[in-house]
Amino acid sequence: MNLRKSSRLSVLCLALLLPLAACTSNEQSSTNESGKNVTLKIARGERPVEQALAEVYKKALESKGYTAQINKSSDDPFKQVKDGQADVAVDQAGTALFLSKDSASITGEDGVLSTDDLKNLRTEINDSGDQIKALDLSPADAGKELVMSNAEAYTHEVDSLSSLAKACAKLTVITDETETSNLQSALEGEGCASPKISVVETSELATQLRASVDRAVAISAGSSIISDEGFKAISDSAKLFNAEPYMLLAGENVDDKAQSELNKITGELSQQTLVDLNRMVNKPSAMSPAQAATRWEWIIE
Repeated sequence: MNLRKSSRLSVLCLALLLPLAACTSNEQSSTNESGKNVTLKIARGERPVEQALAEVYKKALESKGYTAQINKSSDDPFKQVKDGQADVAVDQAGTALFLSKDSASITGEDGVLSTDDLKNLRTEINDSGDQIKALDLSPADAGKELVMSNAEAYTHEVDSLSSLAKACAKLTVITDETETSNLQSALEGEGCASPKISVVETSELATQLRASVDRAVAISAGSSIISDEGFKAISDSAKLFNAEPYMLLAGENVDDKAQSELNKITGELSQQTLVDLNRMVNKPSAMSPAQAATRWEWIIE
């Protein structure tokens, strides 16, 4: 083939390829912009920290050109996405267990959700073929752990779960969970023959912890009271309770770019960030969730 024919062939190929490239570009642009043509509705729980997180996610979406609004807080935000009432929902990952076809296979024989169990749940949701997508789990875990005053821990020689089991005859475990069979079984499994468990209202946990006489209190590891008031978290005790990292569910209106931005925020939610956020939105001197969201850049690590 001579040089002239070769040049003509190259021009012809280029002419054919350019429209195809333009079509591909237009399709990608259309896909990326489709999520910006709707108002993304965000569902959130009733706890102040979840309300603040929803505000953070809303601001992140708006910074990327999306329109977002927050639905009225409810006790079941994930169900709002399932029912098509919201496009994004923020909650603790374990509350998505209703989406599993076999929840018992997720929780296992002990009935306690570990982080690995929740990863399996997320995979099941994403492999289900449904329009709902389970986004990343947060590094932070709001799950409970047993906490004591330093004085009580010293008095009863408790510095780990195994040493707590040895002292359990003298201690009462305080929890706000009405179903205590899993906790009782777990304590017995650690060597506590006859664990004493007392159930109180969630609002009473802080008072019980401050009283802290011959007791260990089950409280969220994300609570600021533990570090702010110098209490001692018992090593390894978190395994007695469900892991509770945060997770988002996203509906079909949430495109890939929006999902990426939401995952970025979730990835910034470290354990310390969760503690700091809880400190800002809970009494005393609590600020509003919207105010707390404006301080996000200050508290992320």
